[in-house]
Amino acid sequence: MDLLKHMHKVGDKIIKEAMEADSKSDVKYRLGYHAVPSMSHLHLHAISQDFNSPSLKTKKHWNSFTSDYFVDSEDVMKQLEEHGKVDTSDRKPDELLKLPLRCHVCKISLANIPKLKAHILTHLKSR
Repeated sequence: MDLLKHMHKVGDKIIKEAMEADSKSDVKYRLGYHAVPSMSHLHLHAISQDFNSPSLKTKKHWNSFTSDYFVDSEDVMKQLEEHGKVDTSDRKPDELLKLPLRCHVCKISLANIPKLKAHILTHLKSR
C-alpha cells in the first residue's frame, strides 16, 4: 500500500508540473491503472482527459483509457485497504476493450481512430 500511495503522490506532482508548464490549458488529468495490467510490472498511468495523443493508435488502447477498464488510483487504494485485494472482474474487462469507438465527450460512435481523433479536435477547439 505504501508503494501505491507513493506512486499516486508522484503522479500528482507530475500532473501539477505539467499543468503549471501549460498554464493556459484547462486539460484535466486522471491517475489510474488498467483493470487487467498491460505489463508485468506495476505501473500507474497519468493521462490527460483530452486524449489528444499520437500514442493512442488502436480501438483497444482507446477503450483501455476511456471506459471502466481504466480504474482510478484512489479506487484501487480504497479497494485494497477495505478488502485486502483488488478485484476488477465485475467490470468485465475483456468486453470493455471491444466496445465501439466513441468520443469520450459527446459519446458519438466513429468508424476508426483517424476519424475519432479528427472529431475530438472539434471539442478542443470549442473550449
